[in-house]
Amino acid sequence: MGVEGATQEFLDNSQYKMSGILRYEWIFGDTFISTGGRETTEDFCKLLSLSPGSRVLDVGCGIGGSAFYMAEKYGATVVAIDLSTNMLAIGRDRLNKLPTNIQEKVSFEFGDITEQTYAAGSFDVIYSRDTILHIANKQKLFSLFHSWLAPGGRLLITDYCQGDKVLSPSFLSYVKQREYNLTTVKQYGALLQKAGFTDVQATDSTDRFIQILRTEVDRFQNKKEDFLKEFAMEHYTAIVDGWTSKVGRSASGDQTWGLFVAKRP
Repeated sequence: MGVEGATQEFLDNSQYKMSGILRYEWIFGDTFISTGGRETTEDFCKLLSLSPGSRVLDVGCGIGGSAFYMAEKYGATVVAIDLSTNMLAIGRDRLNKLPTNIQEKVSFEFGDITEQTYAAGSFDVIYSRDTILHIANKQKLFSLFHSWLAPGGRLLITDYCQGDKVLSPSFLSYVKQREYNLTTVKQYGALLQKAGFTDVQATDSTDRFIQILRTEVDRFQNKKEDFLKEFAMEHYTAIVDGWTSKVGRSASGDQTWGLFVAKRP
């Protein structure tokens, strides 16, 4: 069945249908399918000591925005892996339209990250944005990450988490419907430490998440006329309602957004 709770069929036939991905791209920005799009990618990459020749594994790469940015800005070589064939099809199409020097540095792979067999020390950086929420056995995955990183290698993850409180029934229903597997930010950081990572920083970045969501939806609403030239009104409403709901879940303390940075000693 692949990744627990997140089969390729589930992703490609529900949240990540082709049309759904293209709609998401309108709100995240060209080639991005993660919170804050290019802006947060730029900020987070500054934490990773990237340089020409850095070997990066981009886990849950989506349609390639972060991988393209790291290759172009830093000269990194990026293996971009995702479980959604729809994401990869769009990503490869986008890559083919980019300059040759970027095409040579980015490769897309289809696969279940929990079943990959990269050699020890294969990467200098492992980077993942809002995707490990699909995986139940995070401890196993983080141990794999640790083995795949070279000594001194860096890990950066952003992910949806849950609040350290009694969770509302509506939030629990949402998590079940999406087949998410969430922990608190503190628990997430503890799992990274248990896997052998050092200098673990587990930061609750929910306030920034809310700010980003509000900025994204405001910007999206300003593009309503152009969006409706390609998509139906129901799709516009679904995005606005979805972002508004995320703000509500986060403001209530049910949903949190974690930023995790760590190092392999």
